[in-house]
Amino acid sequence: MATTGTKTTRYTEAEAADRLAFADAALGAAGHEVTDPVLNEIAARFARGEISIEEAGELGDWHILGR
Repeated sequence: MATTGTKTTRYTEAEAADRLAFADAALGAAGHEVTDPVLNEIAARFARGEISIEEAGELGDWHILGR
């Protein structure tokens, strides 16, 4: 995985839960739901600030597309 040098902000578990709830609500409003546990864990890691959005996208690509 390529690194971008992007520094991420860390969030508390409560803040991360709020961020995930917002994303789930937005997806639900559009009639979508993510049920894949690997993708949900990637989203949780991003919500906690453990990885950047670029890293989350790369991990999702690897999981779904194998690249």
